[in-house]
Amino acid sequence: MREARRDDREHNAPVGSVVGATLGLLAFSLAMAFNMAHTKHSSRKALVREDVIAIQVAYDRAMLLPPEATKSAHEKLTEYAQIRAFDTFSQPDLSLELIVRRSEEIQHDLWQQAVAHQERTNVRFYMDALNKLKSVHAQRVTMGAHDNVPLFVWISLAFVTALGMFTMGYQAGLAGSRRTMAMIPLIVAFGVVLCLAVDLDRPQQGILRVDQGPMLRLAEALQSE
Repeated sequence: MREARRDDREHNAPVGSVVGATLGLLAFSLAMAFNMAHTKHSSRKALVREDVIAIQVAYDRAMLLPPEATKSAHEKLTEYAQIRAFDTFSQPDLSLELIVRRSEEIQHDLWQQAVAHQERTNVRFYMDALNKLKSVHAQRVTMGAHDNVPLFVWISLAFVTALGMFTMGYQAGLAGSRRTMAMIPLIVAFGVVLCLAVDLDRPQQGILRVDQGPMLRLAEALQSE
């Protein structure tokens, strides 16, 4: 019996080192993926605020146009803000492709209208605002629809997670079933952080979505004017 216990300790010690190293690598990989997802999520939120500012500036500078053109530009910019003030919780089936297409149509109409009055000296400031509007729109489309955490990162993380769970299970088998319950909180903690990272990388799905509150408030304000 004494020899068997000594053999268990001799086998368990190197396995424990392997488990610790694997879990450390898993924690590093998970932190890297979470940081990437959080950074992209924060950038998307910042772009919503930039979009709001760009629309408000363009709305104000539209008054540099002749009165009739100003009224038309204000109507289009109000519609522009309204179609971008979407709520994916209440409108889960909303087509982002239609929003992008209509936004670009309004941008084109506004630009054509500005070009028609470019002989007015101050209209160039309005055209600068429209350029900013188009630039922010392009960034939002890129960040929202195309710039996600690379698939290879998620595959690598899943692989390292599988290795970590396997080594933990192997160690539990060597140590006996009494230590199995102590591993459940660790597994749950890794799972929760992983789910948070995945959720942050889906801007219009899941629970942690990009807040459209600033755009909603702007749309309401423009509509009331």
